[in-house]
Amino acid sequence: MVIKSIKKLFLSGATAWIAFLLVVVWVIQPNNIIALAQGNRELDLSLSRDFGYSSGTGKIQGTFTMKITSAIDLQKVVFYIDDTAIGEDSQAPFQFQFSTTNFSLQEHTLYALGYAAEGNEYASNIIRVQFVSAEEGWQAAIKIVIPIIAIVIGAMLISFAIPLVFRRGKSPPTALPQKFGLLGGAICPKCKQPFNIPLLKINLLTGSLLPCPYCRKWSIVRRASPTELQAAWAATQTERNPDKFSDRPDEISKKDIDDSRYMDL
Repeated sequence: MVIKSIKKLFLSGATAWIAFLLVVVWVIQPNNIIALAQGNRELDLSLSRDFGYSSGTGKIQGTFTMKITSAIDLQKVVFYIDDTAIGEDSQAPFQFQFSTTNFSLQEHTLYALGYAAEGNEYASNIIRVQFVSAEEGWQAAIKIVIPIIAIVIGAMLISFAIPLVFRRGKSPPTALPQKFGLLGGAICPKCKQPFNIPLLKINLLTGSLLPCPYCRKWSIVRRASPTELQAAWAATQTERNPDKFSDRPDEISKKDIDDSRYMDL
């Protein structure tokens, strides 16, 4: 009973694996928002990543946008990097896009000054970041991506290996056409058996790389139509039970002749 419960848990745990991977990606991947707005000033400055790299600890590379949020009726906002004005915006929402490649690779101070109609000047909060090279950004991004890829591949292998271990030495039941999963079914090109397409799979351009639960061989398969699955299932049943599904006239005639030997004339 315990083994059956464990088997059922692993066979139906694809959704849990997907949820786990999403949590891992959310924790490892830095947020697009580099610095959140601070509500203790008249102008709240935030920095968002449009394209590039952000370590989540202040190191950035690529294209970013500075944005101003304010309850004050502003006429314009001037954006600064260090003490140099790099641009301004006279329409809400006040924002300005820049690229780190146009500046030196070092620590910089980002802020903005807003001007109201009556001439008052308002300063925003200060964001301190370090501009890094594209090479350093890609190297750091690869270090983030590789663990995610390893976890995904590991989860896929486990999802395939566990059912195979439990099914060792047993003949898996043939899946009925009306009981295929959410992703439908596929037909093994080796043994011609129809089987369910799992949620976790290796997607390729021409199909999905999957192991057949019957012959245990890996193949690139595509999603089969209901008609194809029905035909494959019917062929499988005919091969397994030829007497039950055989209705050929010659076999019926031969059986009648044999039975007639015992009839009284």
